[in-house]
Amino acid sequence: MSKNFPQEPIGTVIPVPTTETKADVCPTSDERVVLFGLLLETNARLQRQLGAALEDAIGLPLAWFEVLIRVHRSEDGYLSMSKLATQTVYSSGGTTRLVDRIEAQGLVVRGACPNDRRAVHVRLTEAGERTLAEALAVHSEHLDRFVTSKLSDAERAALVDALRKLNDGPPACAASAAS
Repeated sequence: MSKNFPQEPIGTVIPVPTTETKADVCPTSDERVVLFGLLLETNARLQRQLGAALEDAIGLPLAWFEVLIRVHRSEDGYLSMSKLATQTVYSSGGTTRLVDRIEAQGLVVRGACPNDRRAVHVRLTEAGERTLAEALAVHSEHLDRFVTSKLSDAERAALVDALRKLNDGPPACAASAAS
């Protein structure tokens, strides 16, 4: 949903506020803005680094890895397309296109839900399970290199606690690994 901003006719001079400073308009020293910026920057950097490392090592895009791991960790070994879209950063259409590409490579299959004919579920194929196992081994090495080696045990535990708090608790798929 986008906001409609008022359009000024071309050539109209828009007055510039004189009482506000740049710091007032964009409070970059506000710790909330700094924290959010750091989260965004860290996420972007790690996605680039981990994505490139995974793709270089085994040819698997990070987005595909995310789908494979989410489906694998789901309660019954399958995940509805709508839940998959909710758990990722993609729209339902983007999720459909992503799963189309992964399915074309034989890593997942889609099927109807026995309890809800409107729902479509995704599950891993044997090739998907093998690819995920290979990706996890490689990804673990990259996580050590780019993340865990840079933090002490206490820092890692504090970061996990803080991120879980921001996410309103542990995700269902990580509940058993919370200890």
